[in-house]
Amino acid sequence: MKAILITLCVSWVSLSSFAMFNEPLVPDVSKKDTIHVVGHAHMDMNWLWTYSETMKMCNDNLRQAVAFMKEFPDYTMIQSQASVYNFVEKVDPPLFEEVKNYVKEGRFEPVGGMWTEGDMNLSSGEAITRSFLLGQRYFQKHFGKMAAIGWLPDNFGHVSQMPQILKLAGCNYFYFHRCKPYIGTFWWEGTDLSKVLCYANDTYNGDINLKLKDELTKFDPKGHRILQITGVGDHGGGPTRANIEMVHQLDKMADYPAVKFTTAKDFFKKSAVEAKDKPTHHGEMQFIFEGCYTTVSEIKSGNRNNENMLYSNEFFNTLRWLKGDNYPAEEIRDLWITQTFNQFHDILPGSAINEANKEAVARYMENLRKSTELRDNAFRKTADEIKFQTNMGQPVVAFNLQPVSRKTVVEANVYSHTQPASVKSTSWGDYYGSKNITPIDKGQGNYPTVLVRDASGKTYPAQIVWSKVTPPGFTSKIQFIVDEMPAGGYKTFYVDMTQPGTFNEPIPFENNTFETDFFEVKVNMKTGSISSLYDKRNGKEYVQEGKELNRLKMYLEDKKGGMKSWTLNKIVKEEEVDDVRSVKVVENGPVRACIETVKYWGKSSFTERTYIYRSYPRIEYEMEVHWLETGTDSTDSPMLRAHFPLAFDAPRFYCQVPFDVVERPANGKFQGGAVPRHLTSQSNVYGVDPERGDGQEVPAQKWVDVTDGQAGIALLNKTKYGHSYHDGELRLTLMRAAGSPDIYPNLGKFVISYALYPHAGDWKNGVWVEGDDYNVPVLAAEPPSLALIKDHATQPEEKSFFSVAQPNIAITGIKQSEEGNELIIRMVETEGKATTATINLPVAATSARRLNLIEMPLQGVSSPALQGTTLSVQLKPHEIATIGIKP
Repeated sequence: MKAILITLCVSWVSLSSFAMFNEPLVPDVSKKDTIHVVGHAHMDMNWLWTYSETMKMCNDNLRQAVAFMKEFPDYTMIQSQASVYNFVEKVDPPLFEEVKNYVKEGRFEPVGGMWTEGDMNLSSGEAITRSFLLGQRYFQKHFGKMAAIGWLPDNFGHVSQMPQILKLAGCNYFYFHRCKPYIGTFWWEGTDLSKVLCYANDTYNGDINLKLKDELTKFDPKGHRILQITGVGDHGGGPTRANIEMVHQLDKMADYPAVKFTTAKDFFKKSAVEAKDKPTHHGEMQFIFEGCYTTVSEIKSGNRNNENMLYSNEFFNTLRWLKGDNYPAEEIRDLWITQTFNQFHDILPGSAINEANKEAVARYMENLRKSTELRDNAFRKTADEIKFQTNMGQPVVAFNLQPVSRKTVVEANVYSHTQPASVKSTSWGDYYGSKNITPIDKGQGNYPTVLVRDASGKTYPAQIVWSKVTPPGFTSKIQFIVDEMPAGGYKTFYVDMTQPGTFNEPIPFENNTFETDFFEVKVNMKTGSISSLYDKRNGKEYVQEGKELNRLKMYLEDKKGGMKSWTLNKIVKEEEVDDVRSVKVVENGPVRACIETVKYWGKSSFTERTYIYRSYPRIEYEMEVHWLETGTDSTDSPMLRAHFPLAFDAPRFYCQVPFDVVERPANGKFQGGAVPRHLTSQSNVYGVDPERGDGQEVPAQKWVDVTDGQAGIALLNKTKYGHSYHDGELRLTLMRAAGSPDIYPNLGKFVISYALYPHAGDWKNGVWVEGDDYNVPVLAAEPPSLALIKDHATQPEEKSFFSVAQPNIAITGIKQSEEGNELIIRMVETEGKATTATINLPVAATSARRLNLIEMPLQGVSSPALQGTTLSVQLKPHEIATIGIKP
């Protein structure tokens, strides 16, 4: 991709050819028009190379920049990404000192403020803030200043809350290239009405030649000022000597605008004074390179799984810190450095070579291991302090990490020395078959149940869903539904594996229809799909007549298409995945039923497991995919989607994005009218024929929702980002073979989880927290060994630590402050209404203050109020708030 752009945009004009024009080189001091030139080397952290070469590339580029600064006293250079400077600091400390000196002089300009130029669509809102936190603090520490300009010239779309994020990170300006609603200077307004001044160019590898003055007319027809970013990126070192000398030559020409090396900040500060009449764009700026929402499945799952685990890790370790334990600040900071590095816009989108993708996956795996260990250690310490009852069975501590008391599914692994009473476990070597358990009738019927009670003795319908021999005993996975889990806290349950449960009835199943507390779910036992989903609460049928939910469909992308990892190429064929080998009910107990369907297409197989709960209003899908498809220059590239044909007459389509919910086009219309250009594909600007006419592929975070205002259905996901909706068909893109630059982006076994959540009203009726719960479910596990004497165990069997009273307030992060002396809570108002958020804390606080994303004091805002363990914060519509609390 970049190579194509460089070939197109960087055709240098030599000084010898310049002389052919024979223009007089006479200074013109009366020039009013100015072309601000800034040297630049856009560096991809991984793309067509791997990590070690990236380190060398960064060092080489900054060495060249310093050399030119020594030679040309007016030369200025801009460089984003704190990780670039961090590489140089590690590899060549003397060079880093020289860079610091030029930053101090004002000629070398750190911009961006982020650890890397990370992808905004696929990174969570919290992860974006951490990239700014790491980047800006690095700049402040080493350069004594932070970046004032957001810098994402190569990113594949820009999210609706980015203006607010930029402002809260200390950036009043923004430079970018793709998905621009205007060229040149304009204002960008976020969902909360925060504004930043933008400059959008046609390239970030701009040339310096005689035609440069024509850019003034193009980019600022009514003004007198443009910004020209020039230089060869990646291994190019920035501007060439010819570029620099050409700037000097052009500036001396009569009847030619002033051409000056300046800083980007100088350009923006002067432009801000002149920009009152510039146009304003509101909301997101999208869409391009839609294939990147799905390409390289392991990178997408690695990103989401690590984001979720980092939230859990910080949650538990913050609780331990408030109890007096050491907070693993350095370890967690290193985890976030790796996470934000991997969110770079050619790593997370999956648009790198095979070797770089494998390295990224390896980093994700190691990060997840470290983060999980930190979380589990803090969880066990908390569980170890609880005083348990005896003779009740094996204690299990279930922790709800959502700050809302709610009904939820609890799943826990329980070890027992004896064979569970109601099942025959699989053999110790049959790990993958452990869900294929054999029920044993011990008077409860042929159902795998177990006795589960809480501290009061209340029993819960509970089902064994996985069990294997673990010498010298047995490990079993159990599930049960809890009507009210404590907000941001735990509840203790007691599991007696020697006894079946007290409630042992399966979900009623007659005429291929399951009758739950909420739904009537009819299954086509020839296809394994749901042909009717009737909501008993509101009388709504969600399935289009004659259609079925979760149909699998394969799309073949044209082998002649270009930029295959990036772009959804022309679809040359569509095929139903209809080679069904088996459909059977493999589970039905007091908690859930499961229909297992095995399908084949090409070289690949798909095992669908559809889970239907008796007393929880969610239908879950677990798809085990053995994907052996590839796309090459001689074979079309397969892409797999799950289809959900929904019965709505006047639907609207909403997507969760970082810190926000945005509406996207539905059935070719947007809010009843035409679809604006910024909500249509712009991938064809590179001559590629994108998919047209059957629904725009759009990115979303944990869920999307289709609603008519009276009822709706959310599609939740754990590791996927690409969605589309057209003619009533909601679709989730599951896999892509792509084919370039990585011809093997997905080969092997993949487990993909997604779910349907029908609800009354629109998405504001509990969908946000449902998506959070699905991604970060209750953590339930046995406490440390009860064989130890536990005089220290004084905590009650149930307790809440964090809770928020208002349903439109979402907490996205809980951590120790970077200085180590404050509790940090980050939240966002989700529904667009001014709200006073009330948050209960685990400890009484002595003070609280509003901070920006860099955890520095925020001016001009109302202070939080404290009363004991209750915190009150006033939030404007869609406001992101970071609170520092001293315990």
